[in-house]
Amino acid sequence: MNTDPKSIPRLTALASIVAVLLSPVTLAEESKLDPDAAAEYLSHHIVDPNPIHTPSERKEEDSGGALSIWKNDEGSFFTGTLKAITGYFGQNNSWYGRSEENLGGRSSGWWEWVVHPGLETKFVFNGGSEFYGRLSGVGATSSGLDAGGSNLDSDNTGSDMRVEDAYIGWRSGSLFADIDENFLDISVGRQSYAAGTGFLFYSQSSNGGDRGAYWIGERHAADFSALVRFTVGGFQGDLIYFEADDSSDARNEVSGITLDYNFKRGGSIGGGYYNLSADDALRDGMDVYDIRFVFKPFEAFSDVEYMNSFTIEGEYVYEENSNLLEANGWYLSAGYSWDNAAWTPSLSYRYAAFEGDDPNTEIVEDFDPLYYGFNDWGTWYQGEILGEYVLANSNLNSHMVRLNLAPTDTLMLNLLYFNFMVDEPQSFGVTNDNFADEFNLAIDWLTNDNLSFSAVFAYTNPNEGAKQYTGGDDGWFYTMLYAQFEY
Repeated sequence: MNTDPKSIPRLTALASIVAVLLSPVTLAEESKLDPDAAAEYLSHHIVDPNPIHTPSERKEEDSGGALSIWKNDEGSFFTGTLKAITGYFGQNNSWYGRSEENLGGRSSGWWEWVVHPGLETKFVFNGGSEFYGRLSGVGATSSGLDAGGSNLDSDNTGSDMRVEDAYIGWRSGSLFADIDENFLDISVGRQSYAAGTGFLFYSQSSNGGDRGAYWIGERHAADFSALVRFTVGGFQGDLIYFEADDSSDARNEVSGITLDYNFKRGGSIGGGYYNLSADDALRDGMDVYDIRFVFKPFEAFSDVEYMNSFTIEGEYVYEENSNLLEANGWYLSAGYSWDNAAWTPSLSYRYAAFEGDDPNTEIVEDFDPLYYGFNDWGTWYQGEILGEYVLANSNLNSHMVRLNLAPTDTLMLNLLYFNFMVDEPQSFGVTNDNFADEFNLAIDWLTNDNLSFSAVFAYTNPNEGAKQYTGGDDGWFYTMLYAQFEY
């Protein structure tokens, strides 16, 4: 990826998405898997009705688990957490047969390992408010040159152990019950922040290189952040500030406000305004305007109940920085699920557009993807080959068709097709905008609350744009085997 913001919770996210989509939960930490996870995931995968996430929203059933240290009847607890992840990645003809020319070394297969221990606590006061906090560390290792070439300068390895989460917070609980339960939530420290589907904000750290584990991407937390959240009925608002941990050599700070309103029926609408302060001239002073929506047009009509699962969603982002930069990125998607059919099939289509720089103008039009991450397969790392290792969400247009199937309550199949086009070929160094096609099969097996597996089989065929960009014309085959154990 261009700035190596490799922050993909992956099967952590798969378990989280399953258990989290319909309830607010932190993105800095993941929750356990519910028994009906597969059915819930497939019936709601298009929509996140609670689009703002903060660390205080962690599900608390973990407090009584095997690593529990102390708890009481009022809901206070002190507990340990542990996550161990491994993945093997195999390829044939990576970079369309030209990995050495494009990366500086041959990338064929590699391993990644991660261990993520932690401690977390919550204390419930007599007045109903709550104090909470978490401290954790991530140790990550890679062996073999990954397909992004991130660890080429680390002798095709990369290993690091460092603090991940280190935050404390307070939420009001029933203290302002006349307004709303947990009306106010304040947290500070090392934590991650996400909004919506992660189109702009999902992770504020980076992975790979000498930090290790490029694909697993377990590090998400900002170097420092302060979040203030207000909740009144269906309205949610966040005041945010964070200093990103994506680069040790550059300053990147973001401040702003996120607003969302969830209708009782029919969907939600939201957006935000953000300002950046950075060492990079194009980012320093940049204003970002965001608006998004989720719309279920038939949900309010009982006589067309079979259409209730039809969903339309989209997001539009405008970026501007004086006379230096002006760019936009957006997407629209539509999907339908057959909730009562065998294997609960869901089918969706999405078009996403991220502006590229027109070399014939003085102003820069390259869309800055900021701190996006993995919310679900194909979102927002588009494609398990090209979206992970070659293309960033800038100067790129894409079509995606996705079919989800659930043969059992614990087994999920995801079939995805992508067509990638370059928005401004000249600034990409090619003359043809037709870049490539990619096919993915992702299989998720959730064996129990603690153990899960995934497998990915992917293939991409280069079109004229990819042939010019990489110099290769072979088909690129890719496999991934992944296992995660979590307490």
